[in-house]
Amino acid sequence: MTKSLSVLHVGMLAIAVVFGGMVSSAHAQPGNFLGGGNLLSGGQDEISLEPELKIRLTPDNAKVGDTVTAEIQVKLNEKAYVYSQNPNIGAETKIRIEQTTGLTPLSGKFQPNRKPKEVVEPLFDNAKLEKFYGGVIWTRQYRVEAANARLVGTLNFQVCDEATCNPFEEKIDLSLKAGPATAKPKMSIDLASDANTQIPDSVPVPPSKPASPEKVGGIQPLEQVFGKVIASQKLIPEREFGEQTEPVTLTLRLVEAQPAANGAATVVVSVSATVTDHWHMYALDQDPKMFALPTEISLETPGGWKAIDTTFRPVENPEVTTPLEDVIQLVHHDQVTWQQRFEVADSAALSKSVTGAIRYQLCKEGTCLPPNTVEFTLTPGEVAEGTQLVASSEDGSGSGPVEETLPLQEQGLIPFLLTGIVFGYLALLTPCVFPMIPITISFFLKQAEKEHHNPVGMASLYCFGIVATFTLIGVMAAALFGSAGLNTFANNVWFNIFLAGVLIFFGFNMLGLFEIRVPSWLLTWSSGKERSGGAIGVLFMSFTFTLVSFTCTFAFVGFLLPMAARGNYYWPILGMLAFSTAFASPFFFLALFPSFLKKMPKSGGWMNNVKVVCGLVELGAAFKFLSVADISWFSTPYVFDYPLVMTSWMVIAIITGLYLLGMFKLPHDSAADHIGVVRLGFALTFFGFAAYLSSGIYGRTPPNGIIWQQIVAFAPPTYETKQDVDLGPAVEHDELLYALDVNQAIQHAKAKNQPLFFDFTGTNCVNCRFMEVNVFPKEENRELLEKFVRVQLYTDTIPDMTDAEKVGALLDTNRELQSEWFNDATLPAYAVVTPDGQTILSQYKGSERSQGQFTRFLETGYNEWERMKTAQASDSVRR
Repeated sequence: MTKSLSVLHVGMLAIAVVFGGMVSSAHAQPGNFLGGGNLLSGGQDEISLEPELKIRLTPDNAKVGDTVTAEIQVKLNEKAYVYSQNPNIGAETKIRIEQTTGLTPLSGKFQPNRKPKEVVEPLFDNAKLEKFYGGVIWTRQYRVEAANARLVGTLNFQVCDEATCNPFEEKIDLSLKAGPATAKPKMSIDLASDANTQIPDSVPVPPSKPASPEKVGGIQPLEQVFGKVIASQKLIPEREFGEQTEPVTLTLRLVEAQPAANGAATVVVSVSATVTDHWHMYALDQDPKMFALPTEISLETPGGWKAIDTTFRPVENPEVTTPLEDVIQLVHHDQVTWQQRFEVADSAALSKSVTGAIRYQLCKEGTCLPPNTVEFTLTPGEVAEGTQLVASSEDGSGSGPVEETLPLQEQGLIPFLLTGIVFGYLALLTPCVFPMIPITISFFLKQAEKEHHNPVGMASLYCFGIVATFTLIGVMAAALFGSAGLNTFANNVWFNIFLAGVLIFFGFNMLGLFEIRVPSWLLTWSSGKERSGGAIGVLFMSFTFTLVSFTCTFAFVGFLLPMAARGNYYWPILGMLAFSTAFASPFFFLALFPSFLKKMPKSGGWMNNVKVVCGLVELGAAFKFLSVADISWFSTPYVFDYPLVMTSWMVIAIITGLYLLGMFKLPHDSAADHIGVVRLGFALTFFGFAAYLSSGIYGRTPPNGIIWQQIVAFAPPTYETKQDVDLGPAVEHDELLYALDVNQAIQHAKAKNQPLFFDFTGTNCVNCRFMEVNVFPKEENRELLEKFVRVQLYTDTIPDMTDAEKVGALLDTNRELQSEWFNDATLPAYAVVTPDGQTILSQYKGSERSQGQFTRFLETGYNEWERMKTAQASDSVRR
């Protein structure tokens, strides 16, 4: 009795500590604790919380092409502080740029002039808050693109001392009258005579009287030529220097412009170089006497190709630098594209390969790498299938966020299979797979109780069932329904109700509500002899595993199986075998695990405790699939919405914790007068998880960690739909409207002459929710998204739209666009498109895999649109 009371006291104390801390955090007032000091302190001298604020652009005499700095200076009392921009408890400083005219940002966000002081705040679970005591200066660099430049936005921040905080909001409105660009000197050189000039690895001291060029910039720029990419190749030089590889990526393309009137086609050979860090390349017309090796591009064209341009020409002028007195160098930083146009007589000539080489040297301040030569071959037609009309130098084969390599088949069988294996292991990290871990353990715990159980055989059969089911279902679904049919199948109402029913059925079985008894005739048929007992059950479990995890495996399956829909079955079958084998391999050891557990001493009643906990977890997982069915039926969460599902998970976590503390027993539990330390630890873990959920559901500010991000992405989505005058039906994310009708959005974009942002998404897409909640709201991304007419193209159901005929038409349009542009059904997928909805400027697939990828994708698309507008305006003036 004493031990039972001790357990009870420990459990109730744990609950009180966890929930007491959570409730106090959720309901405390900001004015009382944002200062982060002692709440009980008093009698301190009053500190002025009025900041001295300066917002300016420097220098104010900049010219077009110069770099200017936007500066925000906050000066405070030395005992007062302001928070950093990093998200913490909702008090972070927010610098939001809403309008940029005539300026191009050169960095992702405003940067502070010093590191903040990190302070641990015990009222927020010891969260680390970043504070600038005495003030801070934030800066961001821009390049001046026009004579009239302007920057408009809002600054929100709090000034605090150890007791109170005062919020401030200031408007940002900076203007600059820029002077004309500095005239560039020009130079004319003979590239052929200097082709073999050797440049040392570092810049030497110049001679006393260096030869001065007569002019700089002899090769005039050629406006970006847009068209259909018919071949592309991405090359990353493999030379290594110390611990780093060569900091350049080369992208070669053949771009087919509109056919000429006489039947010949205009083809552009495009060479793009993306240079990382602070390295640079030299221009084609760099004078080699200026201690710099000019870039050289040689080309061998087949018969029927006639050059329109005598040489390659850059899209933009190089930057003129003077590293030493009387030394002039023409350099390209970050990214440069050279083009040469050809007239191709006919389709026969167009089908022939083009070979060439690029010779270059990379340098940065004080050092240079040895010159390098890279050869390339472009064959028209190799990547023609699925190629879009792309107006971007980052059309998909470039570096950075807009990546489009050759189809995996063209890279060979081994890379294709390795891709399948890697995706198989990555799929294990998705939320849909988590419920199958306790299901697998609990199922094989029961198998281990059988007298003639063969653990290795059953585990092997289980994995075989997963591999076979994945491969057969995937390939058959793609062949019967097409790539979009996979998405439709995974979001089917009855399919998800069936999955939820399976989880609920097994959950209550593990709780001991009933026993599953297979008819004797079926056991006799399936068992045969002693060794084959349980085979049907194992195969059924593998089939269930495949169905439950299918929803979260589109990243590879949706990319691979469209080949089967077009009749190419050999590759997708091999790919699905590689994928599912890797995916199933860890569950082989999970299937063996219960057998080893059974061999441990005293493996009695605790195994039933494991089954009960697994059963409760399965009941929680069932809510996910019920919410998917709910959304598919009503188009928005109607019954199983976000609060209901999250609260259900919280309640189940509390019940699990109470069960582990021995507060109640279920039918198959054995009597015990105490619990172990491990069991207590698991109980506290479930209580902690419940408290974590409650702080996110009911707290003033939800958590911001990676765990919470994954939970929110897995939970039912929340939609705020509106009827906009210009966009029609729309949803709102982070105070930005996204149209649901792509045709109406195109009309609005054409009227405003604004580019479009296409977001191919789904109501039940976990990765889509992750991007909306964690990537879209980032300051640098939100600033860019404001410049587009935004559209969300749903491919399963459309939120809050009841007109069945309109919904069907929009879904068909959205799926067709995704199939044509991306050649698969992977969600999410993004594209920046011209206002008429016809030309892709940049594209991006999947969730953000590294910091800044999505931002670069948006910047690439928007910059290409700005170039197109400039080119169109110039063409209009010439006419």
